[in-house]
Amino acid sequence: MRKFAFVVFDIENKITERFGVDLITGPSGLGFKLKLSTLEGDIVDTLTKVAQEKQSVGMTVNFFRRGYERYLILSQWLQKYSVIDSRMALEYDDGVQVRYMEGRVTNLGKTEIDEYNVLSCEATFTPLTPFFVNVENTIRIRVSAVGKSYPFRYPYSYGKNVVENNRIENNYIADIPVTIKITGGISEPTILLLDEEGNEYTRIRFPDIDLAEGQYIIINSATRKIWFFDGSELQDYSAGTDPKYDTFLFAQRGISTISVNLASSDSGELTGSWRQYGL
Repeated sequence: MRKFAFVVFDIENKITERFGVDLITGPSGLGFKLKLSTLEGDIVDTLTKVAQEKQSVGMTVNFFRRGYERYLILSQWLQKYSVIDSRMALEYDDGVQVRYMEGRVTNLGKTEIDEYNVLSCEATFTPLTPFFVNVENTIRIRVSAVGKSYPFRYPYSYGKNVVENNRIENNYIADIPVTIKITGGISEPTILLLDEEGNEYTRIRFPDIDLAEGQYIIINSATRKIWFFDGSELQDYSAGTDPKYDTFLFAQRGISTISVNLASSDSGELTGSWRQYGL
């Protein structure tokens, strides 16, 4: 059975708050529309661009028993997270897949409780993104604690990167945002996105910074924000990248891999996730 909820994401795209609204009827706008840009010909038009059109989701929220009280609770929750710096989303579970759409509730009507003790309220969710699946905690790159060892007279070993699921498969019609967290220690973190042939197409570099243990950098490409935790406080670090290269990570259509410049002596790691947009 389908379920709806309103949720709030933090800077790492993790859900921190959820408000379930399961008694929903008459939902609309859950499918998709495409916008086609064409050059008109005499017989055949030439397609130049395909983009997904964002469409509002309509629904009726039904409060059964204590309708006015429950309406007030929901409206106050929405008010709290409708500010600019909050990241609210609609969660839609159709029983097959859980998807999300960032945006705001821009209309929540209010009538009167009917003869069945139900308060039915028309609502509109205005999107800022298409629907997406949040692919969490699948990317991990770190240095092995032991590496490879050889039985020389003097013990010798060298580090080896342990890579888990650094492959991103994007079958959407456009690039998708990738979010990563780099923890120390690592010197001048440099992150690459490579295509199927191993060719670099995105590079992000943080010059003149050595991340110590306990410090980290978060690149959230979905919100186009970079954060640096120095061990005591979180600060905006969006201007800290090397201007010769890129600022955010967007995986192109097809298969990409991600890498980071971890040396054998580094104790840090890279973890990441991405948003898989879909029609």
